Order: sequence, then C-alpha cells, then structure tokens
Amino acid sequence: MTKQKKKITLSSVLTGTFFFAAGCLTTYYGPSIYSVLKNTFSQPKISVVMSTYNREQSIAGAVESILNQTMKDFELIVVNDGSTDKTQEILEGYAKKDKRVVILKNEKNMGLVAGLNKGLAAARGKYIARMDDDDKSLPFRLERQLLAMDTYPHIAILGAGFAKGDEQKPTGKPKIMNPDEVELNTYFSSGLAHPTIIIRKKFLDKNNIKYDEKFLYAEDCGLYKKVFENGGKISILKEPVLVFGYVKKLKKPNNYGHTQAESFKRLQKEKLSPFFNAPYEILGAFNGTVKRCIMLKEMVKVNKEKKILNQDILEERFTNMCPQKGEDAIFLVHPNWESFIIFDDKKENIKRKDVPTEIAKIIDHSDKYITIKWQKYPTPETFIKNHNDEYIFSEEIIIHTKEGKVYEVEHPLWKDNIVIKKDKTFYRLALPEEKGKVMNETKTTLTIKWDNWPSIEVFKKDNKNLIFLKEIKNKK
Repeated sequence: MTKQKKKITLSSVLTGTFFFAAGCLTTYYGPSIYSVLKNTFSQPKISVVMSTYNREQSIAGAVESILNQTMKDFELIVVNDGSTDKTQEILEGYAKKDKRVVILKNEKNMGLVAGLNKGLAAARGKYIARMDDDDKSLPFRLERQLLAMDTYPHIAILGAGFAKGDEQKPTGKPKIMNPDEVELNTYFSSGLAHPTIIIRKKFLDKNNIKYDEKFLYAEDCGLYKKVFENGGKISILKEPVLVFGYVKKLKKPNNYGHTQAESFKRLQKEKLSPFFNAPYEILGAFNGTVKRCIMLKEMVKVNKEKKILNQDILEERFTNMCPQKGEDAIFLVHPNWESFIIFDDKKENIKRKDVPTEIAKIIDHSDKYITIKWQKYPTPETFIKNHNDEYIFSEEIIIHTKEGKVYEVEHPLWKDNIVIKKDKTFYRLALPEEKGKVMNETKTTLTIKWDNWPSIEVFKKDNKNLIFLKEIKNKK
C-alpha cells in the first residue's frame, strides 16, 4: 500500500508540473507559438503564383499590387527563376516586411513552365491565382474573383478582363460568360488572358493537371485543354481585374513570338483532330476570319454526330461570322477589325457579317479595290485586293469623288489601278513607289510621264479604264 501511494503521488506531481509549465509557456509565448503554427498549418484562401526572371524594373509594382489587395487571406508565392539582376534583393525586402510573401529560388534559369509548376506544387490555398511580373492587379481583384468562384462552384478556371487602372470596385453578384462560348474560343486563341485567371486547386490536384513544357509560351492553352479533357468548365468574369504590361519594352526571351506561335499551332491541331485533320497553313491564333470559317464549317458538320461542343453555339458562331450559301461576300481587313461583308441584291450597299447594323454604301468597286461610305462615319474608306483575295484598308488611296480619280489600266506589261490626285500626280495601287505626273488630259485621252522612265505614254480613256495607245519618246 505504501509503495502504491508513493507512485500515485509522484505521478500527480509530474502531471502537475507539466501543466504548470504549459500554462506558463502559453501565457508568455502563446501568441508567437500560435502564429508559427498558423503560418505552418493553416490554409490561405488564395495562393497567388508568379514566376519571374530578371524583372527588377517591374517586379515591385506587381508584388505591391497583390499585397495591397482588399482581400487579405492569401499567400504570394514568387519563383525567382535564376535572376541575375536585383530581383532577389527586391523580393527579400518584401518578404521581410510581409510574411505572406514566399520566395522560391532557382539557382539557374529553368524556364517559365518549370517555374510555374514549382509554384503550383508549393501552393496551399483553396484557389490559385496567376500573376505575371510585369502586370498590376486592381486592389479588389482577389476579393471579386473569390466571390465569383464561390458563386459559381461548377467553374474550374475563371479569367477576367483587362483594366486601365482607375476602375472602381464592382458591386453585386459577379457575372460570367457562358462557359460553352469560352470553350469554343479556345479553339482559335487562348480564350482567356493567363495572368487574370484563378483556379480551383482541388480540381488540379484531383486530375493531376499542371503546365506542359510541350506548349512553351502557350502553356496556359495547354492547361485549359487538360481541364476540358477532365470535364472542367472555364469562364470569364465580366469585370476588369488587371492592368496588362504596365512597364513597356521589357525584354522577351529569344524567339519568344515564334515559339509561342508554333506551340499554339501544335495544340490547335490536337484540339481540332476529333473534327478533321486541319492543314497546317490554316492554323494559328492570328490566322484570320477566313481560315476560322474553314475550321468552323468542318466543326459544325462533325459536331452534329460527335457532340464535342455545344452545337447551338457552334452554329450561331458560324452563321454570324461566315458567309452562308447564296450570300455574295468579300473579306475586308480594317485596322480595327476584319470581317466578311455582304452585298445587297443590287450591289449598291453592304453590311458587315459580324455586325449587321454596320451598313455602308458602295461608292466604287472593281476587281482591284472597293471604296465605301459607312452610314455612321463621315469619311469614305478604300480597300485594296491582295493576292489572298482579301481587301486591305489603305490610307493612301483617295477616292475620286473627293480628291482624285482611280482608273483601271491595261498596259502591255502590266494591269493595275492608278490614282490621279488633284495636283495631277499619280501612282500605282500595287506599287505606290511607281509614280509620275499627268502631262495632258482630254475627254478621250490621258498623257502621262513616269518619274523613273524617260518615255511619255498615251492612254485611251474609256469610262474608268485606261487602255494603252502609244509611247512617245521624250525630247529633251
């Protein structure tokens, strides 16, 4: 009995001592311990992932735009991919001030895709927001995108719009694009801007999705493809969240544009393969409306049976963008848009296929050019036909009703149009450097002298045509 009492008494003493010590530690060091445990084991709502390389000019603005967010529950993971400038020094300065900044450093440059995948692997957030090192997020970006993702739980990835920088915080329920329309867009371009996206991390982890080196500089498009293949939905928030490229003239990697274009073409060919074997010459994110119509026509036909995409949206896109059977159309390329235009029965007026309310009157039209006057705009516009049968906008061409005359010329050595301006100088449409001056003009003839040729040429006038008659040697 005596020994048992001694054991119980010793055990009680030890237990009491432990709790007393624990109480003291909690009283004096509790806040610090809690902070360490929270930072180690708690899950932030959002992990912002950025990969950077030699961006000392822009990295501060990008980082500060995230640290100044109205929504505070996030971590900012920055992968310094072997920078040799002051990027690391700048990042360490922010990390000392704000514990939400996490720096992952590569001793040598591993490339963008490797950097992004390293960031994804380290991310602890429920959501992952992408950020580029030369952009700035608006202060309310994360708050609004988090609300949108909570509002639309079926969306795996959500992009958003670009901003000018002075936008006010939107209010109310976030509105998003139809995911089926966004999916169709990804067949012809990225579909949504990579640095604006927010991703549901659980979806990536469940389907083992990450960026693919095969699609370098189009790695976002490859990511979206994997999401679709695993049944995910992608949409776009109808709000601006990011100022794109706020620092200009930053150096891009060597051969960036070519590599990006080729990566997208490979990806596009893979995506189109269930529909048809797309010829390489029609592929590309900037391949133009004509080539997209070739793709859409095949997609509409095949999709009726395979049901890969939303058939209604596919047919609507084809109908609104591309000429239909029986429609008389040509293709115009303007500095601000490109579209098929449809002639009326009398060929007196046209309308844009994609924007039917844009109507124009035809002032002049030939096999080489067309001049039109839009109802909504005061200045007529002229478009010249190129070797692809596209009509390209030309600022140099001055229509005959205003400042000059345009004639179709039949010459023994060439066929082209010439523009005769009010000062009696002229030039060829196809070769503007070939120019000269009108020597004499009557009702039936036109005599001209080329700047670069000694001879004088005489043409017969027939309405808007000039037919070569003879050459006169220039007597000096």
